[in-house]
Amino acid sequence: MKIIVFTLFLLSSINIHASQLASAKDARNLAKNVMVLVGKGQSNKGLKLFKPYLIIPESEFNVMLNNLKMQQPMIDQRFGKTVGIEYINEEKAGKSFMKITYAQKFEKHAMRWVFYFYKPRNGWVLNTFNTDDKVQLLFSK
Repeated sequence: MKIIVFTLFLLSSINIHASQLASAKDARNLAKNVMVLVGKGQSNKGLKLFKPYLIIPESEFNVMLNNLKMQQPMIDQRFGKTVGIEYINEEKAGKSFMKITYAQKFEKHAMRWVFYFYKPRNGWVLNTFNTDDKVQLLFSK
């Protein structure tokens, strides 16, 4: 019973009204536009660009923004200032999944940004994204 209640809670928290991007090109452009702002040191502004296409609820999105805001001083101290971005690659899995990877470049290090898009029928949504400092994962196996 607890599993069913938990599952129903998870399903009810998903934003089923996420806007869709018309094409894979639009998804690529969204990721690029987000990263252009990230490369200018405007991560929060960049993340707000993809909010309409992300399938998580607004409350979870706001928590994510607050976490990023709290971590930013530590990132700046450890990695230095943002000096730009670099497109790494795009991968597809079947006709319905696309992964786009960028690097945010800092004075002393870099962070990976990975966007996962999903095409349920006719349009694309941003299923999830990750960012971390595991630059070794930028290399193919």
